[in-house]
Amino acid sequence: MYTIEEFRKRNIEDQRSLTDALAWASYKYYVENDPPMSDYEFDMEFKQLQALEAASAVVFDNSPTQRVGSDIQGSFQKRRHIIPMQSIENVYSDEELQEWLVSVNKQLHAAFPHDRISFTYEPKYDGLSISLVYTDGVLTDAVTRGNQIEGESVYENVRTIRNVPLRLNSVSRGEDLFSVIELPHYLEVRGEVLMPQGAFDRLNAEKTANGEKPFANKRNAASGSLKQLDPKVTARRGLLVNAYAAYSTDEAFQREHMQSQEETLALLADLGFSMYSPEGRKTSYSDVAELTEAINQFNEIRTSHKLPYDCDGVVVKVNERRHQEFLGLNTTFPNWCKARKFPQEASSTIIRAVSFQVGMTGHITPVAELDPTTISGSLVSRATLNNESYIRSLQLSIGSYVFVQKAGEVIPQVSGLDQQRNAAEEVVPQEIVFPEFCPSCGTRLVRKGEYYVCTNHHCREQVIQRLEFWCGKDCANIKGLGPSVIADLYDHLGIASVNDLYRVFVTEDDSFFQRATVQQQLGEGYGDKSVSQMFDGIRKSIETLTLDKMIGGLGIDGVGKITGRLLAEHFLTLEAFCSARYEDLVLIDGIGEVMARNILEFLGPDGHIDDYSCLSAESGLGFNVTYQAAEKLGDALAGLTIIFTGTSYRFKRDEIKAFFTGHGAKYVGSVSGKVNYVVIGDAPGQNKIDKARQLGVEVIAERDFYSKFGL
Repeated sequence: MYTIEEFRKRNIEDQRSLTDALAWASYKYYVENDPPMSDYEFDMEFKQLQALEAASAVVFDNSPTQRVGSDIQGSFQKRRHIIPMQSIENVYSDEELQEWLVSVNKQLHAAFPHDRISFTYEPKYDGLSISLVYTDGVLTDAVTRGNQIEGESVYENVRTIRNVPLRLNSVSRGEDLFSVIELPHYLEVRGEVLMPQGAFDRLNAEKTANGEKPFANKRNAASGSLKQLDPKVTARRGLLVNAYAAYSTDEAFQREHMQSQEETLALLADLGFSMYSPEGRKTSYSDVAELTEAINQFNEIRTSHKLPYDCDGVVVKVNERRHQEFLGLNTTFPNWCKARKFPQEASSTIIRAVSFQVGMTGHITPVAELDPTTISGSLVSRATLNNESYIRSLQLSIGSYVFVQKAGEVIPQVSGLDQQRNAAEEVVPQEIVFPEFCPSCGTRLVRKGEYYVCTNHHCREQVIQRLEFWCGKDCANIKGLGPSVIADLYDHLGIASVNDLYRVFVTEDDSFFQRATVQQQLGEGYGDKSVSQMFDGIRKSIETLTLDKMIGGLGIDGVGKITGRLLAEHFLTLEAFCSARYEDLVLIDGIGEVMARNILEFLGPDGHIDDYSCLSAESGLGFNVTYQAAEKLGDALAGLTIIFTGTSYRFKRDEIKAFFTGHGAKYVGSVSGKVNYVVIGDAPGQNKIDKARQLGVEVIAERDFYSKFGL
């Protein structure tokens, strides 16, 4: 289990730390719709990770450079895209965009010397990508982007979106108005699922009234609404789809009616689709300077909040389809388009005070208390300040005016001083002073690197956060045990550890009397149903917890979900893990010296593993403390080191590693001289193939590999 606290402590100069952080950030963005950083921050740190990997010639298995983001959650049937649904590469300045435009112009003029080379741009609305499949003009499926190769079918939900045509309009072309275009058997329309501001405001008002956490932004709301198991819920959410592309397996139809992006958008409008774009602008541009100026003018419209939906940039595309096909696709992005991302909207406000929060490992995080200000349509009154070095580097102080923006348009963060306003207001700043003592328990704080830390393991706030961490969905997954409930368990029942949690709720005397006693001690607000759910949920967790989740949930500094799995795979039992030695730990790929020391400190005589003695076999509670490794399928690949790249015709992405390791192979994520075979499926990574050939590593097709080893 990886946490926001660990994420904030990431070291962008350390490859393992940065890999884990960006892998987690990618998961939070695509699956949980809860990005912990801005797109710009992610892109910049992604480039840093690529540089570290190139320098070390090592790529960890979980590196986001080796995979694409995926929004697959497992609640719907999977569908394979006929044409990969790739993401678009971002650029953040006019200079970067112009460099790309000039390069593309040069390539296309060389290949098509007599052609007019033109580009289009469209608003980059912030929603959820969708592929609408029409068979003979009738909507027959709707598939999310997923992992680019396959997504999830949300057909029943998309049918409830009012501006999605269930049957396409008839379209005539030319002078003969009765000459109707014959639609192809298969037509795929791609678009963005969006939530209008009014629908967003109504939805969050309902969630707040029901005591639920409101959505942070409209993209999260759109994604959550589209992936409801009950289509009736989706129907009430007011979603719309903005169409932006179309494809067909009928190449003749594409050549005749969709020769360019301009023609494609015109056809989509005639077929009954909605495209939201400012009126009165040119549809294509040959002059790079003119295109750049038009994009900057559009940004002025965007920042005036006159657009109907959230928009963070524009997508610039090569106009002619045959030019697009010439430029082609790489393993992750199309080569014929770029997303020009605009600077994030920032608002100026004043820091009135700074409060200090205590994390589960005792780290103290400063939080700015701000005069409320509106950013991207929502009211912001607090923003994290990370640590003392962050405060000093930006020269922040109480009473100063600062710019605040949203990381990923979600998490408010202070980006710098508003120097002009501070001078005009003649601000007299007050230094931000870190407390000497813990704001929760009063223990004197100690300095550890960039952080102040409360060393009192029994600090109330630390205990509550550790228990919340344990009960979270990535560990014990006990529903209903949020921070306020856990605070009541601590205050009224004296539950200060995981041991206490199971001691109180898992007893031989699970009688009506026992449950009534707990209910009485908790007091007002706890009914029969909520207390019974606590008992049942805590008991059920014993059956569902696995060793990797247990280790990841212990609250060891730096050890979360990913590292918990590494440790479980290595030690196989809880007993072996608790007896770990330093020399054992540092040999594990992904465990560095600092993390090894943290683990040993936690397991040592002055550590806190005793808080979790209920997990041991001796407790009699029945936790499964043995790791269930991948099923042993045979020894045909024993002694071989293998890497797989591309899409398998035989296995899903998450099944490939289990297959190879199950037959005795060591499965790795990057090419080195120690690799015996690079096995390639459909659309393999060319970089891996090139590197394998440079090193003399055998590259073999997937089917040929299985045939060679009788698999």
